[in-house]
Amino acid sequence: MAKIKLITDSASDISPAQAKEHNIHLIGFPITVGDKGYREHVDFTREEFYEIMKSSDEIPHTSQVLTTDYFEAYSKAFDEGYTDIINVVIASIGSNSFNNANMAVDMFFDERPEAKGKVNIHVLDSKAYTGAYGLPVIEAAKKIKKGAEPDEILSFLVDWSDSAAIICTAFTLKYARKSGRVGCVAAFVGEVLGLRPIITFEDAISNTVAKIRGDKMVVPKMVEIAAEKMVPQTPYAILIGSNEEYNKEIIEAMKKKVGYAPTEIFGVGATIACHLGHEVVGIIIKEPNRR
Repeated sequence: MAKIKLITDSASDISPAQAKEHNIHLIGFPITVGDKGYREHVDFTREEFYEIMKSSDEIPHTSQVLTTDYFEAYSKAFDEGYTDIINVVIASIGSNSFNNANMAVDMFFDERPEAKGKVNIHVLDSKAYTGAYGLPVIEAAKKIKKGAEPDEILSFLVDWSDSAAIICTAFTLKYARKSGRVGCVAAFVGEVLGLRPIITFEDAISNTVAKIRGDKMVVPKMVEIAAEKMVPQTPYAILIGSNEEYNKEIIEAMKKKVGYAPTEIFGVGATIACHLGHEVVGIIIKEPNRR
């Protein structure tokens, strides 16, 4: 019988507590603020990183998970007797981590030749950010506990990578403007006019689908879009940031709209906050498969 180990990175916004509960190996993303380097979930909590962002004049930057990080994760899983390792990586179009994860496979079998024929390593491009791959990884972990085989888990994760979507907004656009997630002119004009962009991410590609005047209408519009796009009765998740008022509002509004609670709530971590800021709320859904 296969023994399956799930690996992912902290840009999935799976918390250390969630990772421990579901036996997921979580690799922290390198983050740079000014001339200081950090490792997510190692050097700060999510809330501490929000304070770092607030107090720093520098816009934080993400790096990439190193080949050696993946090599160490594969080695640990092999030493613990796992026969199948499934590594779900942040979208390849947004990070070189996916390439590093694949290079680490070759490194692992070169350095650990005794592993050949004893362990299978599968590297998946999530085509997503934050809980858009954090949610299916957690769901996959639940399936593993129930005895699912590797092929079933792989098919499940690939289907999610081709159907997950994020609907979100940022209540400040300075980080999005700097990162390029929202065009510089559009972001500047939006802030001046008091407009909030509603942004979708599908296959890790962002698209501003609406611009809402007045903060009170933002959450209702996001919920409306999410309910229209999602496959009925499928699991969904909520993204929350540093604004407690909107965190509570979006959870209750979505629950009321679709008739059931979110499967998971993900706090927006450092990797996403670097690009969209910490004042973010959003909804993660499963759309009809786009392939």
